[in-house]
Amino acid sequence: MKTIKIALFALAGSLVVSCSDLDLSPNDKAASGSWYQTAEQFELNLNALLHHTYWPMERNEWGTNEQTELDMLTDDGQNRSAPGRFLIDGVNSDFPLSVRMWDITYTGINRCNKILTEIKKLEGVMDEDRYERIVANARFYRACFYARIMIHFGDPVMVPEDMDMDSEQGRESAYLLARTDMWTVLPDILKEFDDVAPLLPVSYTGGEIERATRGAAYGMKARFALYFASIRKWDTLENNGFGDADAAEAEKLFKEARDAAWNCMELGVYTLHSDFGQLFRMSTKHSPEGIFNIPRSKALSNESKYQYLYGGATRAKLPRLSGAPTCTTCLPSWYLLCAFLDDQGKPIDESTVYDPHKPFEHRDPRCTYTIVEFGTQHVGVIFDPHFDVTEVYNSREGTMVTNNDSRSYLISGNSNQYASYNGLVLKKHVDDDWLAPFEAENDKLILRYADVLLMYAEAKIELNEIDDTVLDAMNRVRARAYKAAVTATSDYPAITERSQDKLRSILRIERRMEFAFENLRLYDIWRWRIAEKVLNRPWIGLPKKDKTLQRAYIDNGMWFHGAVPQVDEDGCVDFMAPVAKGATDFFNSNIYAQVLAECKFVAPKSYLWPIPTTTMQVMKNIKENNPGY
Repeated sequence: MKTIKIALFALAGSLVVSCSDLDLSPNDKAASGSWYQTAEQFELNLNALLHHTYWPMERNEWGTNEQTELDMLTDDGQNRSAPGRFLIDGVNSDFPLSVRMWDITYTGINRCNKILTEIKKLEGVMDEDRYERIVANARFYRACFYARIMIHFGDPVMVPEDMDMDSEQGRESAYLLARTDMWTVLPDILKEFDDVAPLLPVSYTGGEIERATRGAAYGMKARFALYFASIRKWDTLENNGFGDADAAEAEKLFKEARDAAWNCMELGVYTLHSDFGQLFRMSTKHSPEGIFNIPRSKALSNESKYQYLYGGATRAKLPRLSGAPTCTTCLPSWYLLCAFLDDQGKPIDESTVYDPHKPFEHRDPRCTYTIVEFGTQHVGVIFDPHFDVTEVYNSREGTMVTNNDSRSYLISGNSNQYASYNGLVLKKHVDDDWLAPFEAENDKLILRYADVLLMYAEAKIELNEIDDTVLDAMNRVRARAYKAAVTATSDYPAITERSQDKLRSILRIERRMEFAFENLRLYDIWRWRIAEKVLNRPWIGLPKKDKTLQRAYIDNGMWFHGAVPQVDEDGCVDFMAPVAKGATDFFNSNIYAQVLAECKFVAPKSYLWPIPTTTMQVMKNIKENNPGY
């Protein structure tokens, strides 16, 4: 199908209508103007809202020269030795990710408004069920978009539904809009999910386009209610916050999150995927765990690169011996590696079985599902970053090859110069299908059932309503990682704790292990108000390609780690604190482990992104940016 030009109005930038190509798959075409006359055209406009750029997570979906993904803005990820602007307090009103998030989100809001306004002309003419379903989908997407604006920017600009952005008068009126207090708006946003849920199908069948479902409405409400409940609980002035804490409002929102998650669970249509490792593979489609997914397909992309992962988005996660150029820039951090529990369910600083020299042994299975274990085959090659391993077996070629996945000084030249700076590479999502031509089609899992289970548990924990349903929800997620039945408590470290404080700690660690590199960590550390703690710590990694440093590391018995760091109540590691066990100078002296970069997070400023400069310039009633910008 030919590309159709689509007029998209973004409440940012020049604030004028501009045309851009949305190269969508068949049945995903949409346009403005005369494209709002038939039921089929409204369906196509809904399809356009499932374009991947409306739900940016991966690098290529940002379309800027500072491409990244949200997990790389957290303590889970690391880019060699070069933190992005967000991680060094270098963000200003021209920050590309901020501009892109604002632009594309308001583009989505305005498209939803256009659908909702234009479809009124067909009320009583279109089939009633179809009419209600289209309206419910548009309201669902719009509620998600407004909630995203509030998470990233605080007080939103609320765009009147009938403001016609295709007209000069509508655009001039938009210039006069102002921001609205987000706590005033939030109840209406959450109510949208409740209102549309009964109008949405429980599931889609046959060849139907999978849009929003009733479960997605309940699940996304739970996500946003929990986010703002957490702000209401943890954002205190004493905690260097904005002072938004309000105990009564927190309790109310936690209850809304609890009930929404429970409503999703009670639908009885979602189950955990039987194999955690297989869930994220490119070949796994339409998992019963998926609640709100967007499929990727190169074959159906109509040459739109936004419809699949390519280029930097794939190569950044591949090791050197994958054959990809300029790879290994999206690294799991040592902070993440050390956050995984042992296979007894204990943090590594309390473990009796964890050996820092063999960091993948006796760990929660999600550790090796997420990070490639040394000495195992990954994308057709044995991965081993050890400095003394100069050759590894390449099953793709059936021969031993130079180990360019090690930065060893023993390998001459610069072929291994850009091997992983901390010895770690990502396994989650990545498999043999990611090899040349380095294009991937993994489903985008925006919301999955494990998240709903853990959101339900967290809301109940914060309400101090700890009962068997809480433990069951958490244990179902953990048991799946061990491929065990939830009732087979001897086959996995079942959670039995009922203390609120201790269970909160377990829950936070569980979320980190379960959702690593699913672009949820940023929102967790923001809403728990712990970003100031975890992002004001340096990136730590292996010695550079230097004989003296590397020989000391190996000959003094420091591989892979020569010490066990402390893990705090949030499951977060501090390499600069006194070690729990082992060499006291391993992490903090630059004798063995090396400080690769220093990071800086300023609270509360950095808990919000700035309103884009171009928006501030044209919208006369937005007189001040977010604090600190």
